[in-house]
Amino acid sequence: MIRKWVTAATNGALLSIVFAYLALAQTCEVGSTRILNSCLANLGVRTMTASSSGYGDASLAFNRRFSYKPAAIVYPKTKDEVSLVVKCAAAAKAPVVARSGGHSYAAYGLGGQDGALVVDLSSMKSISVDQSSGLAVSQTGNRLGDLAQYIWDNGRRALPHGTCPYVGTGGHAAYGGFGLYGRTAGLLLDRVVSAEVVIANGSVVTASAQSNSDLFWAIRGAAPSYGIVTAWTFNTLPAPANLVNYWYTFSSSLSNTQAVQIIQAFMNFAASKPTKQLQCVANIGVSNGRVYVSIMGTFYGSQADFNTAIGPLQSSFPGDVGMSLRTTNRDWYGGLTEFTGSLNTGGPDDYDNFFAKSLFSSTAYSQAAITNWVNYMTQQGNSAPVMWWVLIDMYGGSVSDVAEDATAYAHRSAVLNFQIYGYSSNDGHNAWVGQSGIDFINGLTSSLDPNPSAAYPNYIDPTLTAAQWQSLYFGGHMDRLKQLKAAWDPNNVFRFPQSIPLPS
Repeated sequence: MIRKWVTAATNGALLSIVFAYLALAQTCEVGSTRILNSCLANLGVRTMTASSSGYGDASLAFNRRFSYKPAAIVYPKTKDEVSLVVKCAAAAKAPVVARSGGHSYAAYGLGGQDGALVVDLSSMKSISVDQSSGLAVSQTGNRLGDLAQYIWDNGRRALPHGTCPYVGTGGHAAYGGFGLYGRTAGLLLDRVVSAEVVIANGSVVTASAQSNSDLFWAIRGAAPSYGIVTAWTFNTLPAPANLVNYWYTFSSSLSNTQAVQIIQAFMNFAASKPTKQLQCVANIGVSNGRVYVSIMGTFYGSQADFNTAIGPLQSSFPGDVGMSLRTTNRDWYGGLTEFTGSLNTGGPDDYDNFFAKSLFSSTAYSQAAITNWVNYMTQQGNSAPVMWWVLIDMYGGSVSDVAEDATAYAHRSAVLNFQIYGYSSNDGHNAWVGQSGIDFINGLTSSLDPNPSAAYPNYIDPTLTAAQWQSLYFGGHMDRLKQLKAAWDPNNVFRFPQSIPLPS
């Protein structure tokens, strides 16, 4: 049984070290940080532990609401080094998590609990593009900005993804990956054609439609529960030649009734399933006791075609709300960076101190539901214990063209995707306000939909019960995911508070 764990390793000296610690682990207390760190110390992989200089900074969460103490943070440079450190953690029965960009809303890249082995992939950042096929192979240490910049510079290629350059490609692709190009080109995970994965026994395998197809299904929607993806292969697209970015703004003194009418118009338009070339995002909040609404997005095509596509939305706005429209005409790169800013990820990352909720809806909400929501905003939201905002993405399009069961991602039928976000002031420098902030965001969400049926796992909410998150994030795929967990990670090596559990 022990030899099964070492069949994939290639370095004989390191193999013998890992083998010895595997044997030691059978005679010592399980979960021993001492066993883990002793094993890691002999591998030649850069490792930080609690006694290391720099450990404090390395273990800071993007969401400062959380503070966890990993047993160790390792920085492998190759897939074989990832394999070796996974073997060490398995021997010590320490939970293993990968950190790509570290932007998990619940700090799951640090384990979501004390005592995890964090496999930081920031030293694994190679990218290549095959100019004949358009296939891009990107190691998981790359961030969205790195990937977008490289494939543009090397062939004027594009992928659908979010607009935050520092977000890691690992979690973003693993749990969906939606952005302004999503309704046109699908999710980032829909462009994955294969992945290099280190699994629980340390083997390095390829997951694709032709090889380990069940694992390939699982990692496109729930990858961190099954292994460490060390490289994705994406089927890139020729970058659109031209696009239109646009912004609708409205009066700063909207009445609640007017705000409801604008939000209702936006939702109804999304539910009408307009052309896939169009993406709309509504931004909602409260200022000086009044609800503000703005709508922005991108149309992939000409100005004339944009005018036709957006016409039904614009004509549905009430006439007395101070509507103003601004547009710009760009190429792909100019249009992307107009929203993202620079794609360069060489500087220090930002951080925040926040709690967020999400929900999907396959229909527009009723006028009564939106009225209740807007009233909550102006009554409770004007004096909320946190600063807050709401974003609503128009969803569907090419995302919905993929069959519901084609991947582990479970939310193909939605037309609206909500992110409801509360944060402490000054971008995370101030302490979180406590339970009152969570209660407010929960109330803001339930004032619109007290019984949501689906939520986006990249906007993870660690306060959900097991029954809630399993249903909201994975829906009808949960039973199959549990069976595949037993097949690919029977000892639950890759685990965190909301990882796929083994079948009971």
